[in-house]
Amino acid sequence: MSQKIKLYQQGKGEALTLIHGWGMNSAVFEPLTRQLAGEFSVTRADLPGHGRSGWSGLANFEDQLDTLAAVLPESTLLGWSLGGLYALHLVSRYPQKFKKLILVSCNPCFVQRENWSTAVQASVFAEFSASLEDNWQATIRRFLGLQMLGVDSARSLIRQISELLLNGGEPDPSAMKFGLDLLLSHDARTVLQEIDVPVLEILGQRDTLVPVRLAAQLPLINPAIRVECLARSAHAPFLSHSDLFAELIREFVKPTTTG
Repeated sequence: MSQKIKLYQQGKGEALTLIHGWGMNSAVFEPLTRQLAGEFSVTRADLPGHGRSGWSGLANFEDQLDTLAAVLPESTLLGWSLGGLYALHLVSRYPQKFKKLILVSCNPCFVQRENWSTAVQASVFAEFSASLEDNWQATIRRFLGLQMLGVDSARSLIRQISELLLNGGEPDPSAMKFGLDLLLSHDARTVLQEIDVPVLEILGQRDTLVPVRLAAQLPLINPAIRVECLARSAHAPFLSHSDLFAELIREFVKPTTTG
């Protein structure tokens, strides 16, 4: 299957593109899209091998970035979790096309390294990778549980995400393996350091996958980054704290519209 990218567009106004996380699809952003479509032209993209996007099994990360850049509109890019790595590199490569960047629960280096303790142990993603071949559906359920750990309404949010994902299309297990390998191996700190567009990072204070202490480290990488930490939120703040999250997006993308 070719790597054709499926896009969904809704609303009118300032252009905003949403890129989902690992094992998910763009349907996870449907509630957020409904909130923003009255004032934004929102594009949701399925990553290669996720949702309704094709998976060739051959393209490397750089090829995937070029494929996405060819079809995405000029816009502010928002990337959640793994999608943040895609968004970060897209903005770095095409700053004339993507003039602002919003990272959501995204660590530029997701796993701990000798000089980087503000991350999870590599075993977290390695265990998910090992279980993919046995039962990828169960692996996603476990991953959702980890994402929502510590959130007051965890069960209802997991149910909500599961229903959205089912409607959006199943991921290709090979694409899921590719994504986990990317999370395990990729270090984008230098890219974040050199990026020259406005950047907003939104973190959840109860996130077990992206430690909230990252908030203190990001300005050391790039002093221009704006960081917002949402109390009582975990890895998917756009679902658990949708109103506050949407307001942060409005303020960042359209700062001159108030007053």
